[in-house]
Amino acid sequence: MSGGLDERDKRGYAVWVSEVMLQQTRVSTVIDYFKRWMNKWPTLHHLAQASLEEVNEMWAGLGYYRRVRFLLQGAKEVVEGGGRFPETVSDLRKIKGIGEYTAGAIASIAFRKAVPVVDGNVVRVISRLKTISANPKDAATVKSFWKLAGQLVDPCRPGDFNQALMELGATLCSLSNPGCAACPISAQCHVLSLSGENELVHVTDYPTKVVKAKQRHEFSAVSVVEILNCQETMGPQSSSKYILVKRPNKGLLAGLWEFPSVLLEKEADLTSRRKAVDNYLQSSFNLDLKESTRIVSRENIGECVHVFSHIRLKMYVELLVLHAKGNRSIDYKKQGKESITWKYVDNENLGNMGLTSGVRKVYTMVQKHKQTEQSTIPGRRRKTAVRR
Repeated sequence: MSGGLDERDKRGYAVWVSEVMLQQTRVSTVIDYFKRWMNKWPTLHHLAQASLEEVNEMWAGLGYYRRVRFLLQGAKEVVEGGGRFPETVSDLRKIKGIGEYTAGAIASIAFRKAVPVVDGNVVRVISRLKTISANPKDAATVKSFWKLAGQLVDPCRPGDFNQALMELGATLCSLSNPGCAACPISAQCHVLSLSGENELVHVTDYPTKVVKAKQRHEFSAVSVVEILNCQETMGPQSSSKYILVKRPNKGLLAGLWEFPSVLLEKEADLTSRRKAVDNYLQSSFNLDLKESTRIVSRENIGECVHVFSHIRLKMYVELLVLHAKGNRSIDYKKQGKESITWKYVDNENLGNMGLTSGVRKVYTMVQKHKQTEQSTIPGRRRKTAVRR
């Protein structure tokens, strides 16, 4: 493979990674993620050899983990298909996870193809330029935005033009506080012109506001299960470990690690939550919490809310500390047709793992609770007790 072709593929790959990361994530947040990613997997071929767990850990904190699964799958598809990075929109669209927006961004920015890129910022600019009042989420309207953007794109510098148009929408042509006086295309803006003639017309009326779908409210009981090898050890020399469970390979947060948790039908009191957790641990790990000698402590840590795009999840968090009693007592059973993966992780490795932001919230709560306990009662030793 020639050096020129190498550079071409690297350019396409780098734009692909950055565009996927930038979707609904701020540039300032993405910079460090992008650098770490490219250092670990500098080419498409390097990424294709990675595991799903590796890319999930590198991605942790960016959210929308479905995107990184598609990114890995797409890399494998390209390599298996010969390894040459596609450069046209039609060929890019054939790759798993690459939609119209990403294909347009890669083709125009990496390969200088005169094709449009339409995101929310571009929709806002065009709707104001052309006074488009139709529902911006309607399929026919979306199609018209792509057509108009295609007519505007600069054939000589399409990548620069597309990025400039998106930047204009993100800065001067903002949603609620547009800087029309400083806008370089204000003279061509139909809405701005109309607003000067009719006081009832405002630039911020465009694009038409669409009522967002209500978030679904869900509730879960999260049990941070800590296993002590030495029941009297409390300090930093403790050889305790935590149980982590791997989520199914399909669905929300697929393939990621979390503390044992149970989805609840509704908000529940402490007794109901613990009953649900006890049943889960008994059926899944053969952990019988009725053995009072097994429990070192059980504390209600509190609750926190984690928001996804369509779900508001309220998590009730507890810290459950148990005696080890030999590994034979911890045995994850097969659930239905699929075996669920779990593992022990010590405190140091858990702190360094690429946990999702939701799991990180829970872990931080537990760590703060432990620090508070230790500072409040110096030299305190764990006792076999269940704290309500």
